[in-house]
Amino acid sequence: MEGLAPFGERRQSDRFPVRLPLDYSETPGVLRGALVVHTSEAGLCIHSVHSIQIGAELKIRVYVPKEECSFDCIEGSGKIIWRRLHQETGWKGYQYGLYLTEMASDDRERLEQLLKFQQEGDPSIARRV
Repeated sequence: MEGLAPFGERRQSDRFPVRLPLDYSETPGVLRGALVVHTSEAGLCIHSVHSIQIGAELKIRVYVPKEECSFDCIEGSGKIIWRRLHQETGWKGYQYGLYLTEMASDDRERLEQLLKFQQEGDPSIARRV
């Protein structure tokens, strides 16, 4: 796994499986899509068909179904800290670890609300890793 230190897992917050669309921009004016598959207070695990370099800084927007929360998106910035090839049935691309580096307080509250909703929806989906 590229970019992961030899010390093994370093996550210190619960993560929750989700399937949420994400737009990201590495370069102003160039918008690409991805899928968030896990989320936590500190970061996101995303899938994309696009190659992104470790260390890349991204502006992000995660879209949330309004029926689940009282808002429709969460915006912020993050840094790619690891990546690996990923393949599922009918899909081949990359899996990335995105560390959240910057987020407005309103968006941080929305993220916390989303995590709370995920935890209350099914506490067994939280994994401390």
